[in-house]
Amino acid sequence: MSTTQDKFDKAKDRATEIASDAKDLAAASAKEQAEAARAQALDEMDDAASAADAARDEFEPYSLQSAALEQISAQINAVATQLRDKPIDAMVDDVAVFARKNPLLFLGGAALVGFAAARFLKSSEGAHVADYDDPWSGHLSRTETDQ
Repeated sequence: MSTTQDKFDKAKDRATEIASDAKDLAAASAKEQAEAARAQALDEMDDAASAADAARDEFEPYSLQSAALEQISAQINAVATQLRDKPIDAMVDDVAVFARKNPLLFLGGAALVGFAAARFLKSSEGAHVADYDDPWSGHLSRTETDQ
């Protein structure tokens, strides 16, 4: 009977070890993907700040438009600096704390991001297959055969 129990214990230990390895692998993969997303976001933020600076240069030096674009560029750069300096784990913790303190705001923001992502994906599908009333554009879209 003890051999059966020993085999069971060994199998249980091995299953626990495999589960732990899988968890570590998933965590490493998630962290790698988060780092790649952060790098892409930083690149896009740098591009946006550069675009704001270039647009600012098109206006008179002390105009309202120039000041607004300078402020936008400064805010983008400040967020980019925080994103560069803060480790991924700390950012995840910050999001978790924010979600616990402001659940409705967090869920609302998540829903807004989801709607925006769906709209983006929908717009990148290409040609329309059938007529439909698009509430986002405010007009009736036509099929390829109608055009």
